[in-house]
Amino acid sequence: MDVQTSPLPAPAPSELFYGPSPKKGGSCVDDNACLAGVIERLIETAPSFEALRTHRLHLAAARLWRSRGQVVPADFVSDERAAAVRGMLARRILGKVRSAYGGDLMLLKGPEVAAHYPVPSDRAYRDLDLLVDDPAAAHRALLGAGFVQVADPARFGSYHHHLTPLMWPGAPLLVEVHRRPSRPEWLEPVPGESVFRVAVPSATGLPGLLSPEPAAHAVLVVAHAWKHDPLGNLGQLLDAAVLLASADRRRADAVARAWGWERMWHATLGVMDSVLADKRRGLASRVWARHLRDVRERVVLENHISRLAAPIWSLPATDVPQAIAEALRDTAAREPDENWTTKLRRSRLAITHAFASRSSHEQSLTSIGATGRRGEGT
Repeated sequence: MDVQTSPLPAPAPSELFYGPSPKKGGSCVDDNACLAGVIERLIETAPSFEALRTHRLHLAAARLWRSRGQVVPADFVSDERAAAVRGMLARRILGKVRSAYGGDLMLLKGPEVAAHYPVPSDRAYRDLDLLVDDPAAAHRALLGAGFVQVADPARFGSYHHHLTPLMWPGAPLLVEVHRRPSRPEWLEPVPGESVFRVAVPSATGLPGLLSPEPAAHAVLVVAHAWKHDPLGNLGQLLDAAVLLASADRRRADAVARAWGWERMWHATLGVMDSVLADKRRGLASRVWARHLRDVRERVVLENHISRLAAPIWSLPATDVPQAIAEALRDTAAREPDENWTTKLRRSRLAITHAFASRSSHEQSLTSIGATGRRGEGT
């Protein structure tokens, strides 16, 4: 699909600068006051501390338990402190970026999504994801201003959606300059200029900083999640839900349709309504997203099923065979830094641990010197 031939209807000016119009046909998960209660319910449903961390509910859990006078686990307290430090540093780092680069600058995910949460400190992040009008020039400007590269540039060629990650010395936040929004390889890319057409002032309030309008941003965070771990954790659903609370679902539907991501978007909405609003379970909720309703970790087998199910749920039938073939090829391939002996040992462990949680399986991989395929930063 050529996104240039499918113009996105522009939002009304009042929606751009003064907030969304009153929603029609919304649901509980489109309302922040209701979402606060949903988050509390999910925390109480979780079977373990590890499950809370897996689903990115651990910071909200720590806040809730402390408000009730309950003991907060020490590692959750450490997570809170780390998140608070990043939250304080984010504005300073973004200010340095804004000073170094004078072009269009758009903040994706991270603190931008956190600003829409009922309690912003519940949403942790490790990266500052920036979409710019001239990625190469912005990257050079940041290096010239004192930012440093923290990875091998050879790993981030033009095929990658962002350039080599950067960091301000001493600040534990990665800065990623994006060439284009992240999305699953089997879906059509959306050029950065298409996202800038739906830009609004950032919800962080930082001068000169843009973000996608909330409806478009909800679609973008879903696409990012589907690239790395489709329907993997509740945090992904909550990110989309809090953005929809500042938008209109029909507007988000229009964005997804214009970008050719409609099937992926509607599959996510079905699971979101099932899990967060306790509505009727759709096929995806019953087949490959059952762990979300139970607030538990995926087991290894479910993780492999998700890699095959994601393209089935997000592509026309004619495009599914090729996408599945690519997913199988990716599963069979070695990691860049492993040999075939390690790859075979990793495969045997995956079979042995088919019904083990993903975190325990990854601990076993670490013990043999192998690595799992975890998602990127949030």
